[in-house]
Amino acid sequence: MVIPDLPAPHHFLGCAVFIGRTGTRAFDIDHAVAGSPRTTATLAFGTAATAPHWFSSYSTESDCELREDGSLLRFGDDLSIAGEFPKLRVVATRPGFALDIELSCTEQITWFARSAVYDHYGFPARYRGTLSWEGESRPIEGILSLEYARALSLSALVDRPIPHALKLPCDFFTYHVLALAPDMLLMLTDVQALGRSVLTTAHVRQLDGVATGDVDGVSFEVLATRGDPQFAPDRASTVLPSEFRWRITSRGRVRTEIIGRPDTELIYGLGRGWIGGYRYEGHHEGSRIGGHAYYEYIDRRRP
Repeated sequence: MVIPDLPAPHHFLGCAVFIGRTGTRAFDIDHAVAGSPRTTATLAFGTAATAPHWFSSYSTESDCELREDGSLLRFGDDLSIAGEFPKLRVVATRPGFALDIELSCTEQITWFARSAVYDHYGFPARYRGTLSWEGESRPIEGILSLEYARALSLSALVDRPIPHALKLPCDFFTYHVLALAPDMLLMLTDVQALGRSVLTTAHVRQLDGVATGDVDGVSFEVLATRGDPQFAPDRASTVLPSEFRWRITSRGRVRTEIIGRPDTELIYGLGRGWIGGYRYEGHHEGSRIGGHAYYEYIDRRRP
């Protein structure tokens, strides 16, 4: 679940749950196993104000309640998702923080990937509720992206850690969500394996059902990097961008250009990568745009 444009000091909210292991180099967190790989759930959750904390792991057998009909998904005492699509309620509680929102999802599905081994889709949703932080509670409402993915991996067959050499070589992933209007999301994805591009896409989704998608003519480029690497709990390091650019071109014309500059601390646990926020400026379909956005960044490429 992604909210890209919360009021300051939060700016964004990221909520990413992994159940089991994907069998990929970018996403498998091998140092946070609760029981076995198949029974492990991890949660990366937070806002710019709560970062860099709140990565957690759980045993699906003893810490979680995952009902077969999907009416309740509970991860410890930290997060619950309850209801029946398209109406859901999300409640999260952490030290000094509480979120209680109701979601009304559209039926406008966005397929980010669809194959025999990996599916990933999402829905734009209207949300409304309350956010409490350090004793102060405020009403919030807007548009968010609610997403679900599933992958076929060796962990589904063999319930033990998979050696690095046998993992799928997906080693770079970045995903960005921008609220271009109160009812419109722009979602951008770049995936690489062994240093080569696998998929770079852009999707625009509106609450009224209007949708566009681009696969050709989409590019992501890191323009500058931070001086010091970011270290994960297992001491793996990531060189993070300090400036980057997205472009969407069609017939030689640049339809969209976005320059982003990260400006928040990061939350670990989106696979072996990070969740954060950034300021952006640029243009989209002839109009100037700017504001604050959400991004995910994983880079396990070897020099």
